[in-house]
Amino acid sequence: MTEGPRAAEFDASRGDGPGSGKRRVLFLDDDPRRAEDFLRRCPEATWVSTVDACIALLERGWDEVHLDHDLGGEQYVDVNRDDCGMAVVRWLCAEPREPVLDARFIIHSYNFAAASLMVECLLRNDYAAEFRPFGYDLVDFLSFEDPPRPGLRRRAWRRLVALVRRLVHGRPPAAGPPRPPHPADEAPAESL
Repeated sequence: MTEGPRAAEFDASRGDGPGSGKRRVLFLDDDPRRAEDFLRRCPEATWVSTVDACIALLERGWDEVHLDHDLGGEQYVDVNRDDCGMAVVRWLCAEPREPVLDARFIIHSYNFAAASLMVECLLRNDYAAEFRPFGYDLVDFLSFEDPPRPGLRRRAWRRLVALVRRLVHGRPPAAGPPRPPHPADEAPAESL
């Protein structure tokens, strides 16, 4: 029913069901690389890659539901198909779905037209929804890893400049323009 390394169903004995205090996140996407990236950032998530698997798990209740539109390795598919993220939205909007009424829906498809329609349908049916294409969470992305130390950046920049100079001129990099001597470098003047 579900796929991926963390595609386990809820087990009441594990304490990850509704009311457990753990964030419950469902992620629908057909791209294993995207799923791997998402699961690295959100290890508590459950990944599914098909509409049927997603709908089956939606009945259990979630805090966040991340939906892609274009599934099955295809791009820019018709919103009327039964194998796309819009099919999940149609199922949600056909009647009130108590387990996910309070869930936050994030539509992460690159298909802007379909994603906009998905968000609009969810909002019109009183679900909390937003459009956020996958990979455009710049603030989140920047907060996951510490930035390199300034000294490392300068050193890397100098190495890059030296490499470019060697490639462009076909010779070792020049030492640069001579700089004027610093007063501290001069010999002390003799006193009278």
